[in-house]
Amino acid sequence: MKNKNINKSSHQLTVKKRILIMRHNKILSAAIALCTIALFTMGSVPSASASTPTPVTITATFDFTNFPNVSGIFTTTGALTISGPATMHVDFLNASTTAHCVVTLFAPNGTIYIDQQCQFATSPPKGRWEIVGGTDAYANLYGNGSLTMPPPLIEAMTGVIYH
Repeated sequence: MKNKNINKSSHQLTVKKRILIMRHNKILSAAIALCTIALFTMGSVPSASASTPTPVTITATFDFTNFPNVSGIFTTTGALTISGPATMHVDFLNASTTAHCVVTLFAPNGTIYIDQQCQFATSPPKGRWEIVGGTDAYANLYGNGSLTMPPPLIEAMTGVIYH
């Protein structure tokens, strides 16, 4: 009789352990689901330190004599009002119809680095640009927008910047 009671007690403990494990698994699953939801919703909420996009126009004129490494000058209007020398390295990607360009603007208070993706299938050619880095006063400057390349050898970038 004693063994039967011990077996019954042991069985009851095993059942209780299983119930506790199932509850634990449910709580853990719920916690993981909540964390996942929080992660995805946090990405869509702007941070308190996010800056407001401010319109800018960047115009550069280049001399293509030393293609694919060209040089010229730039000016900006809108959120930035600077000018100075500029360089651009051109890499054609697809039989002269698309190119990736790296533009460097040498401003009085630092340097700005811009990546461009250009399409030459339209007239005038067009594309997208993005500020990917900077130095000194422009170390935390980011921006992006569209560009056109009207003749004669002008890069006309319009868009926004974020400080």
